Amino acid sequence: MGSLVAKLLLPTLSSLVFLPTISIAAKRRFHMEAMVYFFTMFFVAIYHACDGPGLSVLCFMRYDILEYFSIYGTALSIWVSLMALAEFDEPKRSTFVMFGVLTIAVRIYHDRWGYGVYSGPIGTAVLVITVKWLQKMKEKRGLYPDKSVYTQQIGPGFCFGALALMLRFFFEEWDYTYVHSFYHCALAMSFVLLLPKVNKKAGNGGNPAKLDCSTLCCCV
Repeated sequence: MGSLVAKLLLPTLSSLVFLPTISIAAKRRFHMEAMVYFFTMFFVAIYHACDGPGLSVLCFMRYDILEYFSIYGTALSIWVSLMALAEFDEPKRSTFVMFGVLTIAVRIYHDRWGYGVYSGPIGTAVLVITVKWLQKMKEKRGLYPDKSVYTQQIGPGFCFGALALMLRFFFEEWDYTYVHSFYHCALAMSFVLLLPKVNKKAGNGGNPAKLDCSTLCCCV
């Protein structure tokens, strides 16, 4: 009986693998991404807890709402991870991030179980990143970014991401409890690998902007 209960709780407990991902993202100064990962972990854990024995007290929202936000958080985590990899300057970075926030919400509301839930954000992000990097390569007349980014971040990150999606869509019928738990682990590892070593766009503080009449009138 104890082993059965542990097996039923495994998807909930495995969602905690996002804790190291959150910690690493914050340490690398990707605070927005860390917040999205925490959002995802929270709703994934509560959503799976509602399926577990004796944990219905944790279901503070309707089951379908918890399901929606767990899927939404996962798709949004994929999007912000890829946007972090792209290393856009402002305001492009915030514009692309918000584009993902809005479009993913609509897409998942329309259909939360189709392949497009994840393939849409991934395909769009890869297209945007490819266009940017090709432009950089044209300017530099050489490889961009460095070879180490492809071998240490993109390659391993996409491998773990592909493994996670295969587990999610093709192998869960084997044994949902274990396969879905491995899916959580592969997804968390993918996010860690895709994040750059440090957020170069985080800035270093500096003096606050002066608040004067021209600023208030949006003239500058």
